Amino acid sequence: MGHVKNSLLTLGIVAITALTSYSAKASLLIEPHLGFNIHGNADYGTETTKYNGVQYGARLGFQQLGLMAGLDFTHSAFTYKTTSPGVAEVSQDQKRDQIGIFAGYNFPILLRAWVGYYFSDKTTASDNTFSKGSGTELGLGFTGLPFLSINLQYRMSTYDESQAGALNPEFDTKEIVLGISAPFTLL
Repeated sequence: MGHVKNSLLTLGIVAITALTSYSAKASLLIEPHLGFNIHGNADYGTETTKYNGVQYGARLGFQQLGLMAGLDFTHSAFTYKTTSPGVAEVSQDQKRDQIGIFAGYNFPILLRAWVGYYFSDKTTASDNTFSKGSGTELGLGFTGLPFLSINLQYRMSTYDESQAGALNPEFDTKEIVLGISAPFTLL
């Protein structure tokens, strides 16, 4: 699995390099982002988990004629609050690192939209246990402010591996993120 992720990362870097060097009109996109997960939930068998927290990261890629694509890194910190039938709520601190690719379009009407695929999605708990998987993202941004984009994102992740091996059943999360980013383009 690690070989596939490394191959996808290499392919993404080669594609970005090729596309940005193809035309002198393509611009380098650098976009730091900060957000707050306003609603997150996960289901694992009979357990229900809710969480929220801060996330930050950056996108690096290219932009040409409204089209944009590149790599994305996001780091999150939150507390899972898990409830099970007949058991008191259990809280556990988590950190998550996601690495992926994105593609989108900047509309001329102060909006931008993108999709993302996180080929590396790893959560680490406060007791150093971890889960690995992959995820997707749908994003919409309002660009009416100078140098800022106000973003609403919907993320879905599936975790199918832990330090103990394969997870059965898989652990799925869904979350809504509200945030801001500063998309800079350099020629």
